[in-house]
Amino acid sequence: MPTPAEPMRLAAGFEPATRDDWADLAGLSLRGRTLESLTTVTDDDIRIEPLYGDDGLVDRAGLPGASPHTRGSAVAGNTEAGWDVRALVLDAGTAAANATVLDELERGSTSVLVDRAAIGIGSAADLAAVLDGVFLEMAPVALVPGPDAATAAGWLVELWEQLGTPVADRSGALGVDPIGVAARHGGDPDLSTLAPAVASVADAPGVHAITVDATVWADAGASEAWELACSLATGVAYLRALEDDGISIDDALGALTFTYSADADQFRTVARFRAARRLWDRVAGSCGSDVRAQHQTAVTSDAMLARRDPWVNLMRGAVAAFSAGIGGASSVTVRPFDSAIGRPDELGRRTARNTQLLLTEESGLARVVDPAGGSWFVEELTERLAGAAWERFRWIEADGGMLAALSSGRIADEVGATRTARAARLATRTDGLTGVSEFPDLDESGLDRLPGPAPAGGGPFSLHRLAEPFEALRDAGEAADPVVRLVSLGPLAEHSERTTFAANLLAVAGIRTTVEAGSPVAVICGTDDRCAAEAVDVARELRVDGVAHVLLVGRPGDCESDWRDAGVDEFVHARSDVLDVLGRMLDVLGVAR
Repeated sequence: MPTPAEPMRLAAGFEPATRDDWADLAGLSLRGRTLESLTTVTDDDIRIEPLYGDDGLVDRAGLPGASPHTRGSAVAGNTEAGWDVRALVLDAGTAAANATVLDELERGSTSVLVDRAAIGIGSAADLAAVLDGVFLEMAPVALVPGPDAATAAGWLVELWEQLGTPVADRSGALGVDPIGVAARHGGDPDLSTLAPAVASVADAPGVHAITVDATVWADAGASEAWELACSLATGVAYLRALEDDGISIDDALGALTFTYSADADQFRTVARFRAARRLWDRVAGSCGSDVRAQHQTAVTSDAMLARRDPWVNLMRGAVAAFSAGIGGASSVTVRPFDSAIGRPDELGRRTARNTQLLLTEESGLARVVDPAGGSWFVEELTERLAGAAWERFRWIEADGGMLAALSSGRIADEVGATRTARAARLATRTDGLTGVSEFPDLDESGLDRLPGPAPAGGGPFSLHRLAEPFEALRDAGEAADPVVRLVSLGPLAEHSERTTFAANLLAVAGIRTTVEAGSPVAVICGTDDRCAAEAVDVARELRVDGVAHVLLVGRPGDCESDWRDAGVDEFVHARSDVLDVLGRMLDVLGVAR
């Protein structure tokens, strides 16, 4: 009989490497920096280390489809048919929305997410018009949570009844989410609408009556842990209300679906979905139920999108969809890349859809259950994020639950603190937005789109995109087309790095550069040594020439007093607050903003 082949040992013949070996080699490449400088800390005080190992980490992820559901809500994950490719529909008017619905379902989307407010759906007839021609026994329909969601939910149930859609074949989400709607739109959440919604689809296991939409917290600036904590507290508030109205705990748990944001931070997004399932399993277990798997849908982040250089949004959306998919979301919605400009056109919708089709059908991402599982980094991040979120969930519960925390302003304060910290990192470009705060293209061709739907307002949170402060500067600058003079010291090989830095910095506010005199603002660029030798004389000459505002690229150091005496007004460097610097520069240039 043939002897079985020996298994291939990829590390055979190599000396085993240790963490100390890696640290020694890494230290040689850091040019004087420490290994500690490679560590970052998230808004939830979670340290992201440069290297991970097993380090005695206890495997608490379990198996897919089994408690604690970290590795997936179902045993087979999304391997049988891929995740649900859900298209967002927000065209103006029922006719245009219907055309989009049919086009999406014909070209690869497997369900639709209908935004009633954006479309202008005001009656059962309007909803029927939007879904005209759709085989509702085949295509899931989900409604975006919004005001009067319970009424709209009734319209969808009524439509299923009118069309004779078999109860067992009905699928989707009614979008009833009173707390999330109050947070986004304002008003008092009416939890009495929950039980009737659940009862209306009690015999339709494919329909989730209640949505816990956590994207409102993410859009407001919440950290990952706070987004998860708010979703848990909202879900618990709904369970209590449903149980008070006579709905069994198993039926109440089965009625819920959770929507989380997916952004361009790949690993944090993956960890967010894994941690959410684990946490909800713990909540359901505390309720004494065996219905412990969390149903999850993902929507790519609205906050990460930018109007400027919108093509970068394609990459942001692709990373977010990739992360949500491998994170285990059952359904993924990719916002079209042109959503921040206005209503998406056919190109925007097509690229959003095809992004997912490439991931599921050509890349085969859904063929593996929890592909990130087992990564020491992902497992550690999931563990720590779950711990941070649970701690914050307990704070909310200690304050009296989600309704009390929302009305007291506690949630708004916590989210506001995170938003402020994130804004500071963006302003100093510690965090960058490609095409907006980094590498802006002054000659980009704008895209024309129909005006978008009115933004949500009236709630206790300021919902915003991260790029908005930069876009406001850029809009003001481009309207006036200002010019700033760059004064370079020494040969090109010396000053090119800093002149390029200055030109990119100025372009953030739509400011062009010139080497000619005439601008009231000048920026001196040169190496530290060259500036120390020449900047005093150059600054004096600029003042004599009538320049009103002089900046120098670099940190001031020991020469600051001499340079200021010579006429230098301020210094710009890689960690300057660019919003502050550029705002003052536009003021000096006489640009209204």
